[in-house]
Amino acid sequence: MKIAILGCGVAGLSAAHDLRARGIGVKLFDKSRGVGGRMSTRYAGDWEFDHGAQFFTVQDPEFKAAIDEAVSAGVVAPWPAKALYMNDGQVSEDTGRARYVGQPRMNALPKYWASGLDIELGRRVNAITRNDRGGVAGDWTLVFEDGSETGGFNSIISTLPPAQLQPLLPANFQYRHAVTAAKMHACFALMVGLDNPIDPGWDTLRVKNLPINWIAINHAKPGRARDVGTLVIHAEADWSDKYAEADRDWVQEVMLDTASALIGVPLAGAPHVTLHRWLYASSKTSPGVPCLVGDGFVAAGDWCLGGRVQGAWLSGRAAARVFA
Repeated sequence: MKIAILGCGVAGLSAAHDLRARGIGVKLFDKSRGVGGRMSTRYAGDWEFDHGAQFFTVQDPEFKAAIDEAVSAGVVAPWPAKALYMNDGQVSEDTGRARYVGQPRMNALPKYWASGLDIELGRRVNAITRNDRGGVAGDWTLVFEDGSETGGFNSIISTLPPAQLQPLLPANFQYRHAVTAAKMHACFALMVGLDNPIDPGWDTLRVKNLPINWIAINHAKPGRARDVGTLVIHAEADWSDKYAEADRDWVQEVMLDTASALIGVPLAGAPHVTLHRWLYASSKTSPGVPCLVGDGFVAAGDWCLGGRVQGAWLSGRAAARVFA
C-alpha cells in the first residue's frame, strides 16, 4: 500500500508517522517551502518570530507521549509564561493548562517529526484523479500546478484547509457537505523586531474587544535569543475576517497603535515590522469529528476538531488508523 498525504503540517506529519510505524508506504506533499504549517517561524536578520501557533497544550495520553519524547530530544520545552488577560481594562491572570513551545523556535518540533519522511515541498496540487476501470477502484494520481503528475497511490489523506480542499474533492466524496460547511478564520500576525529586549511585566497578554487579541514577548520563550526584542501580535479573529482584504498598511497601523498603547512602548518606529496574513488560521465552524472518510480518500486536519496543535495531531492519527 502507498498513501499520499497532502500537507506537511502537524496533522500530515502525525498521519505519516503512524502509517510508517505499521509498514505502510507514505509520501507527503506541501505547497510551502518548509514543513510545519502554522507551527512556523519567520526569520529576519537577528530576529526570529513564531508568527503562527504561539504555544500548545497537552491532554491526550498518546499526544503527551509524543511530546514527552520531543522534550527528551530537546526540541520542545515547557513555557512557564507570565500570562495576563485583559477584558475592558480589567487585568487578571490568564490561567489554563501548562504551555509548551518548540525550541529554539516553534518549527523545531515539526522539523523533528519530519526527519526521515519522504517529503516533496513546493508542490501545489491542482487536481486529483482516480483511474477506475470496470467498476473497480484504481490508483490515485496527483496533478500539480506546473502540470506534472505523480500517481500510483492506493489512497489519499488530505490535511488541507477546507477551502483549499473543496475543489480537489472526488465527485462522489460523501462528506462534501461537511467540508463545505467547515469555515476558518483569517488572522493577521504582526512581527515587531527591536534592538533590545523589553519586559512589560508579562510574557503574554490576551485581550478582549480590541482589533488585536494577543501579544507575545517572543524572546521570553525558552531557547530564544535574548539580545534583541521580538514581539508577535495577532489580530482578533472576526476583525481579521472583516478586514482580510483591507489595505495592509492600514491594518499594520491599527495593530501597531493598539499594541503600543497596551505595552506602553511606541512601536511604529521599530527597526523591523512585518505583517503576515494567515488566510486559514483557526476554526470557525467544524465537523467535530477526527476525520472524514470516503472511498479511499480521507479529509483531516485541525479544522476537523476545532483547531489547535493537539487537535491536528489527533486528526492525523485518526486518518492514519483508517488504514488499520
